[in-house]
Amino acid sequence: MVLTVRFEKGDRVKHPKRPEWGSGIVRDIAPITHEGEAAQRLTIDFATKGRVVINAAIAPLEKVGKAYTPPKPNDGHRGSAAQLWAGHPEGSKAVHNGERNGAPPRDGDPGAPSSSGDSGWLDQLETAGGKKHELWELPDDLTDPFATPEQRLKATLDSYRYSTEPRALIEWAIVQTGLDDPLTKYTRPELEQAFPRFARDRDAHLRSQIREFKRKNDLATIKACQKGGLMPAAQSALDRALRG
Repeated sequence: MVLTVRFEKGDRVKHPKRPEWGSGIVRDIAPITHEGEAAQRLTIDFATKGRVVINAAIAPLEKVGKAYTPPKPNDGHRGSAAQLWAGHPEGSKAVHNGERNGAPPRDGDPGAPSSSGDSGWLDQLETAGGKKHELWELPDDLTDPFATPEQRLKATLDSYRYSTEPRALIEWAIVQTGLDDPLTKYTRPELEQAFPRFARDRDAHLRSQIREFKRKNDLATIKACQKGGLMPAAQSALDRALRG
């Protein structure tokens, strides 16, 4: 007889034989038969490994809790990253209209993206709930008014170690959310969708910093930040900002 733990969608699990994968969230479950007994095939998003399909009758998975449940619309979070990125924050009038009518928001509905390319929906998204979303708000060390300009520039250049590469993406999400395992709150596709929005603001912030150094004719500080060498992504971004 095959003895297995029964899993549900949203369960947070660990693979004892693959501790380097971190914890994972069960995204989908399919009933299967293993050695004549009912079992489960699980689709799991692991923090550092990514999406893996596992036969729960074979892998010794451990259930360690449930995934994070997103806050309600009126507490400031206003839906998942995917909803925000799509321009439909949870709780918005457009979403409620869609629910009430049984159809998605139409062009012209409040909060719906316009087919004409109007960027108003993006402006609404960027200030959803009256404040920036945690996934793309610049970390304090990039903008700290009590830090020196050199410290802020170094912090900005250091942030170019983040990317959509799986491990770098998770490291970025940990910094942005303060969570040990951001996949308890967001899916990897949501993080991948949100990262370009963060990168856009980071690039703009770097350009602003370089303009200020140029205005003060302070190229010495920029050179000081380059001592020891920069990672390729940071050097490329700095070169573009200097040419701008």
